[in-house]
Amino acid sequence: METDLIVPIGKSLIQHGYFNNRIYLIHFHPDDVEAIMKRINYLQLVFSYGKIILKIPRSFLRDFQTPDSRVEATIRGYYQGREDALFLSRFYDHNRAEEDAYGIIQKNLTSCQSQHLPSIQKNSSAEDFLIRKAEVSDIPDMCSLYRNVFETYPFPIHEPYYLKKIMSSGVPFFIAETAEKIIAAGSCETDTHASAVEMSDIAVDPKFRGKGISKRILSQMETYMKENQVKTAFTICRAGPLQINRCFQDSGISLGGRSLRIQISVEHLKV
Repeated sequence: METDLIVPIGKSLIQHGYFNNRIYLIHFHPDDVEAIMKRINYLQLVFSYGKIILKIPRSFLRDFQTPDSRVEATIRGYYQGREDALFLSRFYDHNRAEEDAYGIIQKNLTSCQSQHLPSIQKNSSAEDFLIRKAEVSDIPDMCSLYRNVFETYPFPIHEPYYLKKIMSSGVPFFIAETAEKIIAAGSCETDTHASAVEMSDIAVDPKFRGKGISKRILSQMETYMKENQVKTAFTICRAGPLQINRCFQDSGISLGGRSLRIQISVEHLKV
């Protein structure tokens, strides 16, 4: 599974590489404005990526905005529940900027938001699987799950060294398991400066889908984040697939923006 590089810039963090053909400012810190701009301009000059995505506070829009950039999505109250985060994008590949699949995406998202859709069927009782916080000893089975579920992924979550690294840095994972094996997983990557969490890396073994497992993992992660006083939860997922968008919609997470490739949803946690 191919992935891109993750590089710190002071207290901030970017991801770049040809796998996604982009530069992505994942975490922003106000102390790093000048360093971020210099590094991004240098990387774009050297590698000529197709897209740059900057996740920044609304108050820093003027610092990063250029004539060819546009705001693709907004996370309301991302920074300490008070200031919005903007996803400011610049396109260098014009084909990438065209939303030729917009009709399909819009149909799926409208379907997700319909009040008349039947509920997700739950064919398993609560006794069939357990949801708990993952431990380091679970890493081999989690990697196996991620390899089975994702053909491609922007981060190397299928590699034991990577999972061990981010779990050791304080990123909690939650898993669903039967008596035999781990059947689902998800993570809560917290931006402590912003008091916001990205609910991510959600994967369910194909043999166990349609049982409401993703929704239960999301509920467990939300409870954990509330207990840790995190103010805002969000997720980024592909806008095309109906099932995962239904899961987030059913969990009460509202739409914060969409493009051809991604949907950004947001929820404010009442702590």
